[in-house]
Order: sequence, then C-alpha cells, then structure tokens
Amino acid sequence: MSLATAYLPFTPNTAKLPKTRVWRPFPREVADIVGVEDHGGDLQLRMHPCFAISLVRSPAVVTVESRRDVVAHRNSVVLIPPFQLYGLRAVGEPGEGAVTLLLRGTDLEGRGLPSQAALATDPALGEQLAGLMSRLLLPVASVENATTTRSVLEQLLARSSPLATDRARRTSSLDPVRTHLKMNVNEAVPTGDVARMSGLSEGQVIRTFHYEFGLPPHAYHLRVRLAELLTRGVAVARVANECGFADQSHLSRRFKLVYGVTPATWAAGSVGGRGYDAGVSTRAIDARAKLTSVSFQRTRPATQPRG
Repeated sequence: MSLATAYLPFTPNTAKLPKTRVWRPFPREVADIVGVEDHGGDLQLRMHPCFAISLVRSPAVVTVESRRDVVAHRNSVVLIPPFQLYGLRAVGEPGEGAVTLLLRGTDLEGRGLPSQAALATDPALGEQLAGLMSRLLLPVASVENATTTRSVLEQLLARSSPLATDRARRTSSLDPVRTHLKMNVNEAVPTGDVARMSGLSEGQVIRTFHYEFGLPPHAYHLRVRLAELLTRGVAVARVANECGFADQSHLSRRFKLVYGVTPATWAAGSVGGRGYDAGVSTRAIDARAKLTSVSFQRTRPATQPRG
C-alpha cells in the first residue's frame, strides 16, 4: 500500500457519486472564474486553492472542517476560503447537488474575504444567485454576467454569517502548521517535520490536526498539493508521480471518488479557455441548460429545514 493510499481516506458511497461538470463561463481576461456543477448525491470532503461560493440546490447538511454542521435549505450559499475542506450530505433522498464558483485574481482584491467559512440564508439573495447560476450554466454566458457575479459576491459577503465552531480548539493551535503545508506544494512534508514545528509528538500532531482541520496532516497536505498542482495545469502523470501514487490511473480513480471527475478532466476544465467545458458532451450541456432554466425557477417548498 502506497503512502497516497494509506493517508488519503477516500471512502464515499460509490452508488451516490455526483455527475460533475467543470467549465469556465468567461474568458480569463474578463473574470478568472471556474464553475463546478455537481448533480445529485453527497459531496465528499474536498478543497480548492481559491475562494469558493457554493449554491446548495436542495436541503443538505453542510460540513466545513471542524465548524459546526448546519442544515442549509434550498438556495442557501456557502462561502469557503481557500484550502478549507468542505462537503455536503443530502437531507433525505439524494438532492440536486450544488453549483460552485471558484474565484481568483482581481475579482477578489480589496473585498475583505472571510477567513472562516460562512453561510448566507437570505431567500431573495439565494434566488438572485440561482438565477445567475442558471445563466452561467448555458453554453455561452454573456460577459455582462461577470459584473453581476461581482455584485452578488459583495452582497454575499455583507449578508453571510460565519459557521459556528462545533467544539473548542485545543490550546496549541496548528494554524502555522497548516500555513506551512499550504505554502509548500512542490514537495512532501514528513510528519516528523510537522511534529517538530508544532512542538508535539507525531501521534499528538496527527490527532490534533485531524481534530481541527478534518484530516491528518499528511492527508491534508496531499489534498492541498493535488488541488494546487492540477489547477496550475501541471501534467497529471507528473502530479501522480510527485504525490506518491502508483501511476496516473491510480490517481484518477482516487481523485474521481471525491471530485466526481478525473484529474485530467478537472485540469482541462479549470485551466481551459473561454467556454471550455469538461465532463459532459455538448448535447448533454444543451439538455442540462434547458432543464436548469426550469429547475431554478421552481417554487421553494412551504416547509424547509431550519439553517
């Protein structure tokens, strides 16, 4: 068993894997935004190297690292800082999944982004974002929607509330350790180095880091490296080799269990040019766009779980 397998606990229910689409709604010079659409099923714990806003399309339990799990109603919005693990579990039957926008570059400058995950539950704002998402899901998105995206982001930042902490953090905070892991994506960081940096034993640092951030330090760093290197456009075979996987197909199988697509598809969609769409065929895109324009307009049920 390789280190990658031993420390990357991908254990989702494969019967509920979402069908995922990755695309760029605008040319990069207009807005550096990547869209990720997940249909149905639960979203396993994942992370991105950039700020994310995720529209929850049906009631779900939201998990972000050690923050308190909350039930989010339809059209709630989760704001997730870079490199924070998050996931969704559908309430009841498998739901409609989520649509997430990953934002980088000048669109985020000077906006006072939160350092912790936050939740926006304003119904009107949720419907506004849902309408915007339905337009961005079309094969060709109007450039005017880039301005709308920035406006909606400002409103979300103003009207969201941080997710409460589920449990008190230990006396010895490992934030500096996590920062070190995020800043060192080009090489492995041994657990012994992490322990020396924290002043804890290896066993203590593994348990405490897992408690605070959702995964042991090695597994967390592996997720960081995969997210960053693939988004940069580093060749998948090279990423597999550098991150300790047996080969490219091994990485592809493990990655798809969490992100819903292969790393090659993810990289193609996230670094592609205008209108680049990875994960579904053109016919499927057209059909999904028609369905989406209807589904986002449906009236919310009278009774919703409380957020």
